[in-house]
Amino acid sequence: MNNTLARINFYVLSGIISALISWSLGYFILDLMKLSLPQNLYFNLPPYSILLVIVTPSIATAMVVAEIFLSNPTHHKANWRILSRAILRPVITAGLICGLVLSLLNWLLLESNWYGLIVKMISWGLIGLFVGLADSVSWSFYSIEGTGSKVKQRIAQSALLGVTTGLLSALFGEATHRALGKYQEPVGFLLLGACLGLALSFTARPSYQVALRAGQGFEAVKPKKIVGSKVAQKLRPRLQNESLKFIPDDDDFKHIEEGLSIQLPLKTPKPIIIGSSQDADIYIPHIPSKCASLQFKDGNLVLRALANEAVRVQQRQVPERKTIILRHNQILTLYHEDDTEKFYRFVFYNRFLDPQA
Repeated sequence: MNNTLARINFYVLSGIISALISWSLGYFILDLMKLSLPQNLYFNLPPYSILLVIVTPSIATAMVVAEIFLSNPTHHKANWRILSRAILRPVITAGLICGLVLSLLNWLLLESNWYGLIVKMISWGLIGLFVGLADSVSWSFYSIEGTGSKVKQRIAQSALLGVTTGLLSALFGEATHRALGKYQEPVGFLLLGACLGLALSFTARPSYQVALRAGQGFEAVKPKKIVGSKVAQKLRPRLQNESLKFIPDDDDFKHIEEGLSIQLPLKTPKPIIIGSSQDADIYIPHIPSKCASLQFKDGNLVLRALANEAVRVQQRQVPERKTIILRHNQILTLYHEDDTEKFYRFVFYNRFLDPQA
C-alpha cells in the first residue's frame, strides 16, 4: 500500500469511527436523560441538538489525532505527550462550545419553520468548518512547518474543504433518506466523518517526504582541529550541496547536529556523496573520503557503499560497491576510517514525515 493511500485510509477510518462512536454515545446520553428528566422537559429537547454537541468535538479530535500520528508514525510516546499537554483539551473544549452553539442554532431555525434540509446543511457545513479549523490551527502549534504563509494557506484550505464536505454530505444523506429509512441518521453521520477524513487527508499531505535525521555520533564525537600555518580550523559535519537543506530550514543551523533532519531532493541527477572529502555533498569528518552515495531510482532511495567495512544498514554490513534500498525508519551507520568503535548514525524517513519528532 503506498503512502498516499495509507494516509487516506487512516483519515477516513478515523472519521468513520469517531462519527459512529459519538452518535452511539449521543443516544446513550439521550436514554439516560429520558430516565432522569421529567417527561415534559425531555420531549422539549430535540435529539438532534444533543447529537451535535457530541459529534462536533469527536470528529474534530479524531482528525487532529490522525494528523499527529501520521506526521510522526514511529514516536507514539511523543505524540501522546503533544496531545495530552497542548492539543486535546483546547480542541475538545472548543468543540463542545461549537456543538452547543450549533445545537442552539439548529433548534432556533427549526422552531422558525426553516426547511429541514437547509437547517441540516447549515449544521453540517459548520461542523465541517470547525473540524477543518481545529485540524489546521492545532497543526500550526506543533508542526515545524506551521509558520508564515503556510499556516494561512493550510487554514484556508482546511476550512473551505470542511464546509464544502459538510454541505455535500448533508445533501447526499438527505437524498438517500427514503432508501435508508431508520438507518438514515447513523449512515449520514458515518458519511460525514468519512468525507471529512477524506478531504482533510489531502490538506494534511506532508511536503517533506524524504529525510535523514542525525543521531548518535553527531554530538558525542568531539571535533579535532587541523592546525594550519596561522588558523586552527574545526572539522564539523556540514552540508555542501544546495539541494540539501536542514529541517526546519533555519539560517541558524550551519552544521549537522544530533536531532536535526536533512531534507533530501526527490530527484537526484547524480548521486549524493557522503564522505570526508572536501567535495562531498554531505561532509562528515573521520569517515572515508567517499563513504557512501544516495540516489533515487524508481521511487526508492538506493544507498551504495563506496568503502569497505564503513557502512551498515540496521545490523547488515554493506560491502563496497554493493547497493541496498533504504526503508522507512532504518538506521544508517557510518564508521570512522581509522577506528571502527566510533561512528555516525542517521535514521532514514520516507513517509508521513513531519520530522521534528
